[in-house]
Amino acid sequence: MRALTSQDYDNIQAVISLYLDSLEGMGLELTVETDMAGWADVMRSAPKMSAVNPTFDPDKSYLHPGNSFWIRLRHDDETVACIANRLFVTEDYIGLKRSLRLWYDLKPVLIREPMALMLPEDVPHISGRIGHHGGLWVHPDWRGNGLAGTLPRLTRALSMRHFDVDWHCGIALKPIADRGLPLKAYGYPHMDLCLEGFFPVTGKYEQIYMGWITRPEILKQFAETVTQPELQPAATAA
Repeated sequence: MRALTSQDYDNIQAVISLYLDSLEGMGLELTVETDMAGWADVMRSAPKMSAVNPTFDPDKSYLHPGNSFWIRLRHDDETVACIANRLFVTEDYIGLKRSLRLWYDLKPVLIREPMALMLPEDVPHISGRIGHHGGLWVHPDWRGNGLAGTLPRLTRALSMRHFDVDWHCGIALKPIADRGLPLKAYGYPHMDLCLEGFFPVTGKYEQIYMGWITRPEILKQFAETVTQPELQPAATAA
């Protein structure tokens, strides 16, 4: 992967500034935090949130400021939205999924055999420095304002700035994938079904989709966003 140029850094900062200005215009205060226990606490008490993603839960995964952060949005001192991000440095990102280490690298789930993932043959081998977003939540009163689109894109820019990622990825359950949010709102140019069967994380049958984007695609997306601010997902997400 090529090194970031000065223009790349300028574009990354410009994208971050665009989203910060947009959020400030909505009266929202943003903080970037590295205490992942704080994210887990928010999620455990969040309305209309059924589970805490173990990838970002320090009780289940090895988390520290060098591999994780989360974004909190507040309005009048109330947390109204959040999202989390991990850095995985690995020779095989799909292998992390297959072994469940993507979700549990402190307390592995005991299963008889690795998950049988299904991905198209044209999905490339994902390795190196991989940003992985998840733990996205927006308060019911704030849904429909584009926050579910803004937060993944802002997270991707921060992940590139702080972790110099080669890829950025995320997963989506079927209801989210059926609405096209990974493609239309989160900004992933690729989304593929990766599991159809029993999912040990939720303990039930699931259809799991993977959104992914390469480093060149990320940098191209940043450049386009800077030159065409109307590409921001102002109202594309719930």
